[in-house]
Amino acid sequence: MAGEVITYGLLFISLYFEVFLLVAFLEWRLARRARGATSPLCALRHEPLVTIVVPCFNEERTLKGTLESLLTLDYPKDKLDIIVVDDGSTDSTHDIACSLGAPVRIFRQKNGGKHTAMNHALKHSTAELIGCLDADSVVAPDGLRSIVPLFKDPRIAAVTPGIHVRNPRTILQHMQHVEYRLSLFSRFMLAALGSAFITPGPFSVFRASVVRELGGWRHGHSTEDMEMALRIQQAGHLIGNAPKAVVHTGTPAHLRGLFRQRVRWTYGWLRNAFDYRSMIGNKRYGNLSIIILPSALISVATAIYFFAIVLWNTAQSASHEITRFLVTGMLPHPSFDLFYFNTSALWFLVCFSVALVLVLISAGSLIGTSSRRLPIGTPLFVLFYCFL
Repeated sequence: MAGEVITYGLLFISLYFEVFLLVAFLEWRLARRARGATSPLCALRHEPLVTIVVPCFNEERTLKGTLESLLTLDYPKDKLDIIVVDDGSTDSTHDIACSLGAPVRIFRQKNGGKHTAMNHALKHSTAELIGCLDADSVVAPDGLRSIVPLFKDPRIAAVTPGIHVRNPRTILQHMQHVEYRLSLFSRFMLAALGSAFITPGPFSVFRASVVRELGGWRHGHSTEDMEMALRIQQAGHLIGNAPKAVVHTGTPAHLRGLFRQRVRWTYGWLRNAFDYRSMIGNKRYGNLSIIILPSALISVATAIYFFAIVLWNTAQSASHEITRFLVTGMLPHPSFDLFYFNTSALWFLVCFSVALVLVLISAGSLIGTSSRRLPIGTPLFVLFYCFL
């Protein structure tokens, strides 16, 4: 009985959060259409000096492509400052950066982590905006053009891009490709609700004066992007999102790499949530503190709980079939009969939740690519990825 109460409770919270974001998205669409009828479509160009930092450690395989994407940005070259910070690489990363012969400033330092590389670049930048591009990512030529206009709002201290998986090859990467489409939707809506709590490494751009005011980047338990986002919000600033600023980033190709990445993300999130626990439930921070942060914390517990339930039920079913075979000598054979179709409320809630996820993935595709088409890995994502 207690297990059913927990299951229904967690499903309700998950559905509430999904419906909340979907309703907010529909309201945003309606408001945008209403404004479009009366608002001018064109605005004066805002072209401040921008520094883009590429912190790198042993990135000899991907650095060249990353820098070439920055050099082809559609932005005035006299307003674009590209800095490479070699964070103690032991391979040919530094040689590759130097071999391009491009207007790129290169600095070397002892290995101290990404946050120290960003702070090193901050000391050598006089730009109004400073961004970061991970050395395994490439940005579309119009990426910066899509981000800069959002800084016309003085409340905005950072803007995040639309992140896509770069050249998905393995089944696991195709499933992550679907996950990133879902993230396009959630990151856009969280920014619209003033509730973003992460500024990811692939091409997030910051107002340099705010970064200096806040004391620069910190280690943030190996998740400096989460820590900085929470600190920005705590200081009363907002984080915007530009989903049309397309960035393609590398993702783990195998389970071991994915496991290590998600353990780091989850550990960093929990530690940062503890560090900024005073924000949780504090009405001063609006949707972020009342809905988003508590939901994000509950989602970790929900994932662990449902994973355990699936393992337990699978083990019970396997034990039942093994016992049945030992007693009757009959192997299990699949069959389909509508009379035995599961019509429990729990099953319908699960199906409704999956349907909502598909809608949100489609909305993410619409926001990021202007197409509602679901990626080819969607069935695998729905069936397997949530359990991974």
